[in-house]
Amino acid sequence: MSEKNLLYEITHCPHARKCLEDPSTENPCRDIVNSQKSLDLDKFQIPEPWSGQIEQAPILFLSSNPSIGSDEVYPTWCWSDNDINNYFNYRFGGGQKDWIINGKQSLMKDGTYSRAVKFWAAVRKRAIELLQRDVNPGIDYALTEIVHCKSHSEIGVEQAQDQCVKAYLLRTLELSRAKVIVVLGAPARQAIQSQFNISSTASISESIKIGDYERFFAFLPHPNARRYRSFLRCLQDDELESLRASLR
Repeated sequence: MSEKNLLYEITHCPHARKCLEDPSTENPCRDIVNSQKSLDLDKFQIPEPWSGQIEQAPILFLSSNPSIGSDEVYPTWCWSDNDINNYFNYRFGGGQKDWIINGKQSLMKDGTYSRAVKFWAAVRKRAIELLQRDVNPGIDYALTEIVHCKSHSEIGVEQAQDQCVKAYLLRTLELSRAKVIVVLGAPARQAIQSQFNISSTASISESIKIGDYERFFAFLPHPNARRYRSFLRCLQDDELESLRASLR
């Protein structure tokens, strides 16, 4: 499947659409879709497939689901396919607009930029730690999630996870060319360890072929966790070196 086709399928997810168009239908995605409190397709913030040039970036960060902000410029169902494609693939730079600046500040509806988003700032630090140099967000690393609909505080993630993972996870990872996939937080860890039969105690995986490429998974706490979150603190020296070596 091409990048454009998969992006379109996720952003126009039929499960989300069913929940919006038929409030009576039973669906595991009901809670996360309803968390936006909008049944209008033209106002609903569409599922987020990934952010950055996923077919190029050597590092992919994988977390639970994207957080939502009502005041940021973000695609809804009424955006054109070209605009949606441009937004997600060039969100960190090179797009029609500066959707995000400095890798961590989002364009707002009033034309200003948000304060630094802690999650984006944290993943940039982790990418610098791996590559041991300054990085270009969206090119050196991209971001995706196991559940693509947006919500506050992971609302609805537990209910939607199995359905979303089954529909999209493997195909998204196959599309990515990342050599290192950094898994952030417990929901994403559980999904990946189950999908690829990785020990729950592992800090990194063995090399696993997904699609046409060999990958390593590395597991870290979510950036919001109140404990050590860096590679240096969470991995053994030889584990960190093996990840760095795979990126050279």
